[in-house]
Amino acid sequence: MAKKDRRSPQPAFVTLRDMPGTRVMFWVVDACPYCGERHAHVIGNLRTADPVDALGEIPAPCQPERLYVLSLPPKPKRKGGKEERRRARRDGKREELDDETW
Repeated sequence: MAKKDRRSPQPAFVTLRDMPGTRVMFWVVDACPYCGERHAHVIGNLRTADPVDALGEIPAPCQPERLYVLSLPPKPKRKGGKEERRRARRDGKREELDDETW
């Protein structure tokens, strides 16, 4: 297996924010993969711009010769459903209680 190319674009997770009192939206990278600092990327007008269009590869402000990929952070895993909770309760009831577990 070959080493990962260090010059390939790194992922940068973003959050959507707006500037209070204006109609300007930004994608904000809280931790740049290259310098660790916060960067803001202007998307455009709140009413007319589509924020998803601004996602993708763009030059990093700290190192313009390197690219990073603006992407949304991964969604957290869903917790177990109703069936898993029921199964856990049933398993807990099956255990015998003795004097040491009280």
